[in-house]
Order: sequence, then C-alpha cells, then structure tokens
Amino acid sequence: MNKLIIKPNGYYEGIVKNLYSGNEGEVLTFLQEMYQANMVFPFEKEQHEFLLKLYSDDIEHTKRLAEILVLMGSDPKYLNVQNVWLSGKSVDYVKSYKQMLYCNLELKEKIIIDYKTAINKISDNNINMILTLNLEDEILHKQMILRQIEKL
Repeated sequence: MNKLIIKPNGYYEGIVKNLYSGNEGEVLTFLQEMYQANMVFPFEKEQHEFLLKLYSDDIEHTKRLAEILVLMGSDPKYLNVQNVWLSGKSVDYVKSYKQMLYCNLELKEKIIIDYKTAINKISDNNINMILTLNLEDEILHKQMILRQIEKL
C-alpha cells in the first residue's frame, strides 16, 4: 500500500479532531461500546459478541482518524477543537440492552451526519477516502443495530 501524503491544514484538522474525539466522536463511541460489552459479558454471549464487533470496528476508525491527524502534524489527543477533554463522564451508562442499542443508534446517526458533512467540507482525496471507509462502516453499524432492535 502506498503511504498517504496529507498536508497540514488547520481547517481540516479541526474537522477530523471532532470526528476523532468530539462529544459524539469515534473515541467516545468505542468507550461506550466497550463499557456495554463488559456489562453484558457475564450474561449474554450473543449481545456481547455484537457489541464487541461494533467496538472493534470503531477502534479501527479511531486509528484511521489518528493517522490523518499525525500526517497533518497534529497530536491525536482526546480533546475537541474547543480544547475540552473527553472523559468517561460522556459515556451513557445505561444498563438495559435495549437502552444500549438506542444510545448506540443515536450516536451512529449523529456520526453519519458528521462524516457526510466532513466529506463535503474537505477536498483532499486521501482524507476523504479514509472518511468514506469509516462512513460506510457506520451506515452498516446503524443497519446492524436496527436489526438487533427488531429482534427484541
């Protein structure tokens, strides 16, 4: 695979930082899914496996976004463009699986909009290629969550 070349761009950096560690970004999403997977693990294997799938995909999304930030010369810290640090207080600690699914659905719907908006604002093809990969996964995740909700 060819090495990506992404030039520094403060505007693009801000957009990607919010996708990475904003209030509804990928880092928060995987933290929430990790908590949820740990909560259901002792009780429900199928639910645990489903949440682990979302969690592992979203970790991959954070790696991709971090790569963009590093290539632009930025530091992939866990803070948004307003310099607000992401914390565990942002996780929704619901206990019922149905509530977990609805919380995740809401996060997925928001991040899908955020990815589409970012892609429209960024003209760098290398960045948009990565954002599009993440967007396609998020759309798939939303469909998977909806199917899980239908099973309940």
